Formats: sequence, structure tokens, C-alpha cells
Amino acid sequence: MNINFNYDKKHIDYISGYIFKGRNYRCSYVRYKSLYKNCAPGTENVEFYFYQPKGEIRASTMILHGLGSRNIKFLLWLGPHLANAGVSTSILILPGNYTRVENGSMSGRSYLYPDINIMYQFWEHGVVDTLTTIDLLEQQNCWKKNNIIVGYCLGGMISSIIGVIENRINHLLFMTTGGHIPRILHKSPATAFARRLFSKGLGIDFYLKDEYMLYKIYNEQFPMVKNMNFDEIISSDKIHPLFKIDPISYAHLLDKKKVTFIDAYFDSTLPIQSRKILYEEMEDANRKILPISHVNWLPFEYLLAKYILHKLNINEKVAKKALLTRETIENPLKK
Repeated sequence: MNINFNYDKKHIDYISGYIFKGRNYRCSYVRYKSLYKNCAPGTENVEFYFYQPKGEIRASTMILHGLGSRNIKFLLWLGPHLANAGVSTSILILPGNYTRVENGSMSGRSYLYPDINIMYQFWEHGVVDTLTTIDLLEQQNCWKKNNIIVGYCLGGMISSIIGVIENRINHLLFMTTGGHIPRILHKSPATAFARRLFSKGLGIDFYLKDEYMLYKIYNEQFPMVKNMNFDEIISSDKIHPLFKIDPISYAHLLDKKKVTFIDAYFDSTLPIQSRKILYEEMEDANRKILPISHVNWLPFEYLLAKYILHKLNINEKVAKKALLTRETIENPLKK
């Protein structure tokens, strides 16, 4: 099976409106029709929150959230505070999550639903929407050369593919993410829904349900994948289809000088072996292991924001102080 991350580039028509503002920034809700050609019903419109500084814009950040919805409200904290420090910040809502859940589904489920066709559809869509959002920001002269993509969990997995395709990205920050999709499917508490579907008879194709065979195939084929280039990975019929959406397949192709990989020592959401194998594939990157869990760091967004400024070479005290500006974060979904 081939996976296709291509799309036809063109001028993007969009709608945008200020939904709230702070002393030093404005927040816009931006929406446009996805350029992905196989959108699931309910996911056709790309949505992102754009926090634009009123003063000098020194850098750009795009934040890609994790599976589900709960983590997004914490990541939304970063928008106004980074904008206060002069960093325009876009928080993209990935298809199949939060306000973009497809009809009849639930947030985040389709990325790991035990059906290769559904998984491919959402991974392709997530990658295309991320790339086209960069296109739109560039079209509006809002994507700075000094920039960083921050990917948390699912966002980090998608970033591993984006980082290989896209050369307009200066830095990649992977936050508590992992790879080896078979282990995530069979061991993660976040994919218990998939195992319930296995028990109902789904996942027969490509041995998705058969943990032993899936691991065996992965062990045999991973050495071959590690020697493939991008085109070979997405088009090869000699490797298991899961490799084409697995971060461990693309890690060796990333420019490690651009990469920071932050692993959570007490992460129980992603199996340790899935995090370890991706961590090892990022060997030459800037790697850090912190005494945090998958989610308990989320209320401490300030530390992440401070580190983002560091990666963007914005080190003045006044910028770091701006991160502490007291803001009332309005919930855009609450009337």
C-alpha cells in the first residue's frame, strides 16, 4: 500500500476573525478548506488559533497537539504568552480531534483505529493540513525564517514526517512522543479501544490483531526501513504498511541538528519500548529525559515556553518576563 502526503499547492482562501485580544497580541480563529482530497465528513475545514504580536514579530511557532482534546486547553496557554514575547504562534487543530472530529467518531480515535485505510486517511490528512497551514502563513508573510514546530505526542509523530518533507522548518521539538505503532496498538492504555475492537473481530488485515506476528515482522523489516529514503518508505510494498505512519521509519532522515527530543521518564501512556526505540533513532539529536509523566508537565507550560524562546535565540530578560504576563485565557468554544 502506498501512502500519499502530496497535495496541489495553490493560493489559499481563508476566513479569519479576532476572537479575543490581550495587551500585546490578538488571537484570530482561522479556517480554510483542506487541500487534502479524501477528507472524512466533518473534517473538511482546517482550523487553527493564531496569536499575533502587536509589536515586532521575532519568530514563528506552530504547535501540534496530542491525541484527544484535554491536552489542547493546556497548549492553548502557550499562544498568548509566546505572542507577548514577540513570537507569532499557531495552534493547529489536527483533523479527527477536538472541534474537527469526524461524524460518528471520537477525538483522536482514527489515527490508531485498527484499519489501515482509516489510519492512512488521517495521517495523510494531518500531514497535508500542517504543510498547507505553513503555506498559508507564508502566503500572509506570517511565517518567519526563525521558527520552530512543537509536537506533543501525536503532534510529535506527525512532526517526524513533516520534518523530512518540509525544508522551511528551522527547529523541531518533540515532546513526550514515541514510535513503534505495534507496541502502541497493543500496550498503550490510550489504545484500549483498539484492543476492544480486536476482540470483536477487527484488525485481521496485515496481522494488526496478531501481536506476535506484528512484532516479528517489524523486527525483521526495521533494518531494511532504516536504510530507505523517503520515497522508498512511502512506496515500498516490501515493508509492513504501519511503517509508513511510524515515526521510527523517518527518524534517520531528519536533520538531527534541528531536533530536540524530550522524553518523559515516568510516561505510562506510551510503552517504554516505543519511546526507547524512537529515542535511540534520534541519537545525534539534542535529547533530554525529564522526571515527568506524559501529562503531568502540561500545567507547567511556562517551562516549555521558556525553552522554546531559548531554541529561537530569544534570550533577553524582557522576553522571558513577558511569558509571565497575566492573561485570562478565554475558551473560544464557551459562549
